[in-house]
Amino acid sequence: MQQLNLFHSAAPGKPPLVVAYGMGVDSTAMLVGLHQRGIRPDLILFADTGGEKPDTYLYSPIIRQWLRDVDFPDLQVVRYIPPIAPYDTLYGNCWSNFTLPSLAFRKKGCSIKWKRMPQDRVVEHWLPAQDCWGSGGRVRKLIGFEAGEERRRYADRGDDPQYDYWYPLMDWELDREACKRLIADANLPVPVKSACFYCPACKKPELAELAAEHPDLHACALALEGRYRAGKHFRGDDPDKVQGLGIRYTWADQARHSGHLALA
Repeated sequence: MQQLNLFHSAAPGKPPLVVAYGMGVDSTAMLVGLHQRGIRPDLILFADTGGEKPDTYLYSPIIRQWLRDVDFPDLQVVRYIPPIAPYDTLYGNCWSNFTLPSLAFRKKGCSIKWKRMPQDRVVEHWLPAQDCWGSGGRVRKLIGFEAGEERRRYADRGDDPQYDYWYPLMDWELDREACKRLIADANLPVPVKSACFYCPACKKPELAELAAEHPDLHACALALEGRYRAGKHFRGDDPDKVQGLGIRYTWADQARHSGHLALA
């Protein structure tokens, strides 16, 4: 992992601007939109769970070059490192505990633990943030939720003493298709959807794409699902209970139906 630059200064007299960058369509469009409006962020953070899709990792040198071209800060890659554990990825976390990403159980623990927490930890050691908080201010965190996703706002965190959350794409009224056009107009390739390759939010067409393009990762996802179903957290073949990575269905069953058998 690269050495983080935590000592550069933010714009004087203004709250530091921190971008939570996911390396997907929405957050990339947010960076392009900021540049178009003459807004320069002070810190751009990407939290790596260790299980992003290969195309996402391949996008890193592309966006880094663009950041250099427009004189934006370099992308800083952060990662959650457990103090004592036999794993250092979200996949390893699930494997060790015979479970699935918490999203399968309608919870957000995986994103909090593996994305938000490591980013917040870096900001806590960043001098501009410390100076801002010391003077009673709040760091402005930019999050790339597109227009129409108002339900995803951190409405319950309006009284956060450390952060003021800003959702530029909502203010700019940019939906996903508009985001893709914005990226293409900036002469950047449109990135793939940012998500772990075993994310329970994946749609069935995305499963077929994963099986066809990355059969090894598809097999790993099915192995994780099978380990969950053999473990203590599985509650049996009750359709009201979590069956697998598809929540109410298993990716293994879907693989059988679609002909992508892998480990199924």
